[in-house]
Amino acid sequence: MENEYTIEVSLSQGNLVASIKVIPKVDEISSLSTSDLFQALKDAGVSYGIWNEIVGQIAQEKTLGKWVTVAKGDKPAEGTDGFVKYYFNKDVIRAKLKEDTSGRVNIKDMNLIQNVKKGDLLCELVPPECGKIGMSVKGEELLGKIGAPGKLPGGRNVEVSPDGSSLLASIDGMVVSTDTEVSVEPVYIVDKVDSSTGNVRFNGSVVVNGEVGDGYEIHAGEDVSIAMSVGRVVISAGGNIKLAGGIIGQEKGQLTAAGSIQLKFIQDAHVTAGKEIVVEDYVRNSNVTSGGPVIVKNPSGWISGSTVSSESWIYCHTIGHETNPIDTKLIIGHNPSLYNERETQKAELIEKIGDFLKLQSSIVKIRTIKAQGGLTPQQEELYEKIIKAIDTVRHHASTIDARIRELTDKINTVFSGHVYIEGIANEGTRIFIGKGTKEITDARMRAQFSLNNTVIEESEFVMLPEIKEYLESQ
Repeated sequence: MENEYTIEVSLSQGNLVASIKVIPKVDEISSLSTSDLFQALKDAGVSYGIWNEIVGQIAQEKTLGKWVTVAKGDKPAEGTDGFVKYYFNKDVIRAKLKEDTSGRVNIKDMNLIQNVKKGDLLCELVPPECGKIGMSVKGEELLGKIGAPGKLPGGRNVEVSPDGSSLLASIDGMVVSTDTEVSVEPVYIVDKVDSSTGNVRFNGSVVVNGEVGDGYEIHAGEDVSIAMSVGRVVISAGGNIKLAGGIIGQEKGQLTAAGSIQLKFIQDAHVTAGKEIVVEDYVRNSNVTSGGPVIVKNPSGWISGSTVSSESWIYCHTIGHETNPIDTKLIIGHNPSLYNERETQKAELIEKIGDFLKLQSSIVKIRTIKAQGGLTPQQEELYEKIIKAIDTVRHHASTIDARIRELTDKINTVFSGHVYIEGIANEGTRIFIGKGTKEITDARMRAQFSLNNTVIEESEFVMLPEIKEYLESQ
């Protein structure tokens, strides 16, 4: 018998929705078969998300002539956008105080500078994610939408990794950022060093346009330049130190540079440089040590009440005071830091020897137990650990011993450096060159001192080109 109706199926919203409409062929149908409805859906390819109860309700109520939604698929989800993950703190305004091992906090160490080395990872792209897969009413997978990709920031002294996913530092320096840029700056410029900045620890160069407060420290991997005099401060540089003024260290101020140091004066301070130390005016009541020459440039410049040591040569116009003999030492070759390091190394070697003897005693005991009847697994493990520890201690002791020998050889070297005094060397001056010693008991005019075997000899001062070059330099 011919059906009393026809069934139409409509798919919409990208096959996410299926609807049915029953169209009667007669004025009144006797019944509406659910199997006909399901077959119509099947013929249309609808196989997923079918609402069986709705289909049954259409048949039961003989719903005719209107569209009824009978199936819905799963809409694919929106993806997650990619983003930039930063490996430094973008909020550099907030101070980060650190506790020491005893739980104390140094309020001068605010850690506002974020140091990075060449090649350090600054930030990287986290890729976008695809949204959850959907399903059409025809049983077809619908791919989720992928999020928008992130974009690496640009900036100075940075480089993109070969795969384009990361931003790396191309130099040593401090990382700084804005909303759109990430840069690495090789120089930290600050108006002053005080409670607003805390101590400065930076692996690049530091420029201070104003004062450095007493009690504060600057530690730079490269150069340090300060536009004023400083007081009771600690300043160290992996490069050079240059002060527009001088230092009045109150016996606690320290300047230490791997390179050279240039300043107007040194008073009550400790100053050490790997290369030359150039002083404009005077050195008073200070300890000065240099791997290169020490020069006091001013025609009326002087050194008094100080110990000045150089591995090269010393030049100054006046040494000591004419009316008040003050102990002033000028030293060529006897670098106090060499002696200090040798003593430290000796103490460490003694400690390592003690460790070695303790380990040897332990290993003898375990070997005795082993000979008497074997070791437990725990004892075997301990035995292996002690053997490794002995090898480590022996290696460290050998390294320390080699360094002590190197320092001793350097200390015993006979130096050919000179002491040049263009003006007067007053009573109270003592000169040390290599193993030779000379005490000035009567003032000496325009003299230079050098070592002949173990005897320090005096001759008339001669202006050498290398001295003149320093005196004429700016």
